[in-house]
Amino acid sequence: MSTFKSDEVFARLNEALNSFPAGERQELVKQVNGIFEFHLKNPAGDVKVWNAEVKKQGLVQPGHASTHPDVTLYLSDDDLLDLIFRSLGMGPAPGKESELYYDGFETSYLILQIAEYLNVMTDAEKKEFVAKTRGVYLIKVKNASGQVASWTMDMKNAPPTIKKGRVDGVKPDLTVECKDKDFMDLFMGKITAQKAFMTGRFKVKGAIMLGVKLDAIMKETQEKMGFFKSKL
Repeated sequence: MSTFKSDEVFARLNEALNSFPAGERQELVKQVNGIFEFHLKNPAGDVKVWNAEVKKQGLVQPGHASTHPDVTLYLSDDDLLDLIFRSLGMGPAPGKESELYYDGFETSYLILQIAEYLNVMTDAEKKEFVAKTRGVYLIKVKNASGQVASWTMDMKNAPPTIKKGRVDGVKPDLTVECKDKDFMDLFMGKITAQKAFMTGRFKVKGAIMLGVKLDAIMKETQEKMGFFKSKL
């Protein structure tokens, strides 16, 4: 069976649910009180089924629901991504035409989220954000296949921007190299930037103190745009 982009989304949904303390998880289940089944078709014509049991436990897994679902959705793989991204207020899901998207990198979804957060700021908020950060980041991540993707995050000049790759004429104050999964772990709060540097999960070059500010960027994005707030 060929790949499904939505696999990453469902995996993150499950991680988000698992990150809730027991009391908060039960409160979410109580609020949603439903079982959902998703029948997805990718461009190759393959079909995959996922279910979200948010009635008793709070669990997302592949396959059919163990009991009759309350809601069954039949969607293309791309349409599901579009639905989820629009529900987060992030606009359409990223595609290969996106200026920030790299196929096969989970970090692409995170970068899109940060970019959307910057986009919805007021001019005053953008100036304040730049004043607090004052740095240009070059982020280079490697996925499980050994491919490398990079982004330039200019948080020094107003308005703050994110561009794909290294930008000519813009010198990074800090270059960060890491695995795709490790950068996502930073965003999800599984590891702090300081710990990532000290353990070697992040290799850095330049003004290392700017690296600590990555935690603040992740936290602010989670609070303003994040899925399940700071849980994803």
